[in-house]
Amino acid sequence: MNFKNFFPRNNLLRHLFYWTILIGSIWSASKFPWIIENLYFKRFYQIIAISNRALVRWFSFSLGDILYVLSIIYLLYLLANILINFKKPLEYILKLSRFLLLVIGLFYLSWGFNYFRPSIHKVLKIPNKKYTLAQLSEITDTIIEHSNLLQQQLTKNDTLAVDIPYGLQNILNKTFIGYDSIAREIHQKYRLPVIKKSLMSPLISYLHVTGYLNPFTGEAQINYLYPKYAIPFIASHETAHQLGYAPEDEANFLGFLSSIHHPDPYFRYSGYTAALYYLLVELKKADMDLFQKKLKKIHRGILENFAQEARFYRQHRNKYDMSKVYDSYLKLNHQKKGIKSYNEMVKLVISYYLKNNRI
Repeated sequence: MNFKNFFPRNNLLRHLFYWTILIGSIWSASKFPWIIENLYFKRFYQIIAISNRALVRWFSFSLGDILYVLSIIYLLYLLANILINFKKPLEYILKLSRFLLLVIGLFYLSWGFNYFRPSIHKVLKIPNKKYTLAQLSEITDTIIEHSNLLQQQLTKNDTLAVDIPYGLQNILNKTFIGYDSIAREIHQKYRLPVIKKSLMSPLISYLHVTGYLNPFTGEAQINYLYPKYAIPFIASHETAHQLGYAPEDEANFLGFLSSIHHPDPYFRYSGYTAALYYLLVELKKADMDLFQKKLKKIHRGILENFAQEARFYRQHRNKYDMSKVYDSYLKLNHQKKGIKSYNEMVKLVISYYLKNNRI
């Protein structure tokens, strides 16, 4: 059998055929989460993730960021040629199509299929139930107690913001320790850690991005300009993505869990205060009076750390709201609440607390 005869000979039809195969494959994968879990995540992804990290850890700089820049330059080149040759643009349209096919295909093969895994509730056997206002109030009090205790311990003064006394690279190098602490709980060990400073931190600051995972190289990237007290949680969040937890609420939850089990008190403080922020957001939406009461219990030093983040966002304000783009991206990948899914970690934290009677 001559397989060449199976493919359309017309270039345009061939590209439509390839797009149909790609989109159909992604759609089909999304319908079989346990196949993705057992065949893709537990086998293929583990090999490719370790291989990628084994390669990129030899580079002190972010190899993924360099690839992003080169890709953007190539895209601009193609778009410019489509506009210049507007009477006969088909050659460059097909080149653009080939490039996008390659990028999207590699994205899902190298990491993106993790979006279609069963939820962390099923994988880690955490109850998936709606919480009550009373439960939200109780866990908020517990997190406030932990946060206040750590803030007092680290500053000796409840009005002072916590400032991590060692450098950013030291923080990144310590991140894996938190995952070692919870390896048995999540049935997974973090091997060959690779967490780097993003070369694009000045740019992503204006996009209000604190960190990201490069799915093609497996590098976790951190915005080094962000207030340092929050970096341990951010690095732990991006590590969760490296481990194959794609949804943002799951990465937030594992970032929190690994941080609060870290032997370093600065990591624990970062994890507890991150959870506290998300809890307060939910509490404010549910009951403003109760929110105000909780706010009065929080040490001024913690509120000053929150204020540092607020000032960071004000200093990097821009007139373009890119959150809508990311919201659409998340919804396309089975995160129904889009950018609001970050806050869904509250349900996971409460469920975990109720299951284990501790946090």
